Amino acid sequence: MVRTFDEIVNRAKEIGPKRAAILFPHDADVLHAVMDGMREGLIAPVLVGDTERIISTAQQSGIPIGTMEMIQRVDPQEAADLCLDMMLNNEVSFAVKGNILTTYLYRSLIRVTKHLAPDQAPCTICFHYLPAIKKIFAITDPGVSITPDLASKEKILANTIQVFRSLGYASPCVMVLAVRRFREESSQALEEARLLQQGAAAGKFGPCEFLPHTDLLELAKGGGLHPETFPDIFLVPHINAGNILVKTIDHIMAGIRQCVTVGGGMIVLTPSRSDGYEVRIKNLALGLALASAGRR
Repeated sequence: MVRTFDEIVNRAKEIGPKRAAILFPHDADVLHAVMDGMREGLIAPVLVGDTERIISTAQQSGIPIGTMEMIQRVDPQEAADLCLDMMLNNEVSFAVKGNILTTYLYRSLIRVTKHLAPDQAPCTICFHYLPAIKKIFAITDPGVSITPDLASKEKILANTIQVFRSLGYASPCVMVLAVRRFREESSQALEEARLLQQGAAAGKFGPCEFLPHTDLLELAKGGGLHPETFPDIFLVPHINAGNILVKTIDHIMAGIRQCVTVGGGMIVLTPSRSDGYEVRIKNLALGLALASAGRR
């Protein structure tokens, strides 16, 4: 079980470089990240996009892409589909988002997941590390599902719990976030949280622990703000709540974040354009660790 991103980097370096599809590496930041990943022994890149634009950007920025493998694709959906098909055929271990709307990757991942794992729903998992908590935890799904119903939440949880097990968590701790409406009235999200807790108690998600709390204040009052008791996974009720929580951790709580989108064992990294060297290396390391664990 890993507890920090540095542990994940160390694990990834032990695994060694894997082939990774870099989708639309059309600017210098993305190409620099590719070079960094190669130097650190994390990836053997396959550049998918407009090859003339890639070469031009590399020359203008002094980036020695040399004999890197490149595949010509201009249409963004065709390029995203190709990257997922390459993963499906074991030609690459994971994909990395470059200068492309995430929507194209979501469409491709939904298609592949329906084929490989219909019991799962593709979801974005935002891994965070907070100095005050001293452990990695995740928020799901602040990316793919806008307003998931109960069935979708079950699939998101099944997917996310499986990812945590691949990282060595034998029994991940889950907290389903939901609040009451005004005047203490119950809400649909709260009722679904209770049903998910009941399903977990009946063994629906395999070995895992579901906390009885449904809001962060309850967690704090219950003494849950310690590494040993803090949840591994937070399931959010909808995408807006997920985005607010992720940004709060980023900008107010000084957290470190790494986001991946997963489905059917497929791993897609979605780094931010503002990410610096250390963040990008940890993102590549996370992708390598998850892809390698999923293949075992």
